[in-house]
Amino acid sequence: MPKSLKIGFDAKRLFHNYTGLGNYSRTLVRDLQQRYPEHEYHLFTPKLSDHPEVAYFLDHDKFIIHTYHGKVASYWRSNGMTKDINAAEIDIYHGLSHEIPLNSHKIKAQTLVTFHDLIYEFYPEQFGLWDRYMYKKKYRYSAQQANRVIAISQSTKKDLHRLYQVNEANISVVYQSCNPVFYRTQKSEPITESYLLYVGSIIERKSFMLIVEAMADIPNEKRIKVKVVGKGRLYMDRVKVRIQELGLEAYFEFLDQIDNKDLISLYDNAIATVYPSIYEGFGIPLIESLYRDTPVITTTASSLPEAAGPGAIYIEPGDRRALTQAMMTISSDNSLRNTLAQKGRDYVSQRYTDEIAASQMMDVYLSMIQ
Repeated sequence: MPKSLKIGFDAKRLFHNYTGLGNYSRTLVRDLQQRYPEHEYHLFTPKLSDHPEVAYFLDHDKFIIHTYHGKVASYWRSNGMTKDINAAEIDIYHGLSHEIPLNSHKIKAQTLVTFHDLIYEFYPEQFGLWDRYMYKKKYRYSAQQANRVIAISQSTKKDLHRLYQVNEANISVVYQSCNPVFYRTQKSEPITESYLLYVGSIIERKSFMLIVEAMADIPNEKRIKVKVVGKGRLYMDRVKVRIQELGLEAYFEFLDQIDNKDLISLYDNAIATVYPSIYEGFGIPLIESLYRDTPVITTTASSLPEAAGPGAIYIEPGDRRALTQAMMTISSDNSLRNTLAQKGRDYVSQRYTDEIAASQMMDVYLSMIQ
């Protein structure tokens, strides 16, 4: 086993995506480099970015960055990058978001790919025809051709085996963590306002409309405001129209451009986080909430029970009556709330940290070159 590995990463989303996949890439690569500085870390990206989120990675004492200087960046990432990977004499090449080059058989390094979810397979109507075609081509190829596949949950592992016939023995589950600020920051100043919290995109799959309908079923005197952190487009417009139709404007507050400090304060002071999604690869808002001692209401779908463990009230997907009851119960039962909060924090702190994720990923790397 070599004393020092050369580990390469598909860093396109690390440099250019500032939500889920980008956050996963930055957190994992940063943690690996900080905890295992004896190895050499190579970042392959079509172009660089000067966004504040990527400043750490522009330090060339820590990373060797490979960029593309031609005209067709998409071709380079899918095919041409292979030559650069081989030229750098990489030992391990890691596709951080569902894909490796389509000529990966020419890569001399061991290859692995992280799969977060297979949403497009379950909800194809939410994606354009061209996107569905490319996802199916790239994802299936990557899952079947990589030397090792990383799934971020047992749920995603099962999906890969069932839909793409990937040998389960070739899939390693390495859970991701949330940003360490959520479990290292002290509690925020308390506020007197009572509210439930929703964090996530306002899209159909996450079933925000169910919260609106459930609110309509709650008696006026028992209703509590929902603060909403997330963006959306057509579905969000439908949500807001429905809120107006039901006369519930006073019970929903939509927030935008929230930084982590403000988000932490929102978690800290919320009664619970409500997240009735019908499919997730993992569910980062759930572990963020539980790290802040705030229980969650979520569904039994896909990976959500893995993420929240004993820190949640669970409902079946789409069960409006159950969600109505859960929202009223968590708002009135402090004993239940405290029990869920304590069990939930214990659960996530033992499973979902940057240290655990980096250690498990490095174990996978080392096992591949033995």
